[in-house]
Amino acid sequence: MTAHWRSLQETIRTTWPNRHGRSCDVATLVGCSGGADSVALVRLLAELWAEVPAATNADSPSHARAAAPLIVAHCNHGLRGDESDADEAFVRELGNQLQLPVVIHRVAKPNENTPSPPASDERTLRQIRREFFIRAARQHGCRYVAVAHSADDQAETTLHHFIRGTGPLGLAGIAETSDLDTDLVLRRPLLPVRRETLRAGLREIGQTWREDASNKLTHYTRNWLRHDVLPLIEDRYPSAVEAMQRASQLQRETNEMIRRLAQRWLEIYSTFDDDQWIIHPSRQANSAERHSPNNERVNGEPASDQGWMTERPIIVAASQLAWDQVGWPRGAMTMEHWQRLASLASSAITTAPTMTAAHTKNADATNHTGPFPGGISVRNETERLILRGQRFAP
Repeated sequence: MTAHWRSLQETIRTTWPNRHGRSCDVATLVGCSGGADSVALVRLLAELWAEVPAATNADSPSHARAAAPLIVAHCNHGLRGDESDADEAFVRELGNQLQLPVVIHRVAKPNENTPSPPASDERTLRQIRREFFIRAARQHGCRYVAVAHSADDQAETTLHHFIRGTGPLGLAGIAETSDLDTDLVLRRPLLPVRRETLRAGLREIGQTWREDASNKLTHYTRNWLRHDVLPLIEDRYPSAVEAMQRASQLQRETNEMIRRLAQRWLEIYSTFDDDQWIIHPSRQANSAERHSPNNERVNGEPASDQGWMTERPIIVAASQLAWDQVGWPRGAMTMEHWQRLASLASSAITTAPTMTAAHTKNADATNHTGPFPGGISVRNETERLILRGQRFAP
């Protein structure tokens, strides 16, 4: 075994075990396109699955524990004709070699009665794969779905979000784990690894892979970033990918801190009633009045520490949590919408102790219609803001 592959084995042993410290006792679906990254992931997980039961048997022969199922999943979009079919055949053969079951989804080909050509945009293709992974994982009793995003994918994603004008969530890039669906977790154990390291490791063990010619077409944004933009950046800043990876990790940690504060903000100021989110700006002021000067606390917090309650990033995060809790779709809400809503809530909190009927009337005249996407209206009433909309089924 040579250096790159050994390094990859150590990485997967570090990144894959679950929160109980175990590696292969949870049924897992692993996505494989046939490309180098996903082939490396399949090989690494197959080796991990093979070694853990062997170690268990050696230590406790009478308590041997069989590994949970490891399933390989391949989506054949059929966009490249024979080449797409060859990718599928390659993945099937890989599964046979590793003695792993393979499930295939073949996207239906259009016929003369089909009104439009098959989808080929990046977003739609991702959604097709996502839906396939969810179905296949449920059919095979899998809790985890593993995909082969690398450090390069992380850099490309973060850069793409940045140039589109993303907020804090976008700057955090790709998370190591995320919810794919109810009781399904998407895991990305190769995020710390550079793409070239994966290819070098495969060469060392003599494992081939498929090259998708469409990955070189730079009219796809991700390919343009991969082939044109990032190499230009790395020519001047050789450690740019690693630097972006560190920045994304720091942003994720910051986002988690803001999420906790946002949840606390909701607990202090909010109530929910069916399709309504009600903000009570005066709660902080009323609570402060009930505390003596010698023990001044507001909602369990020192009064001097209450400035965070009017910070716009926290109110934006709280609003997004509220949207999810009520069941309103977030898709059409832009950062401008969130910022405007946060300014409205912050202003209400700031003026709550001295709010007059005239102030309420003026605010209501301005904000009554609440032009937020999805038919969400906001009314500024005495001592409360009421956001009302339609609950959408998930």
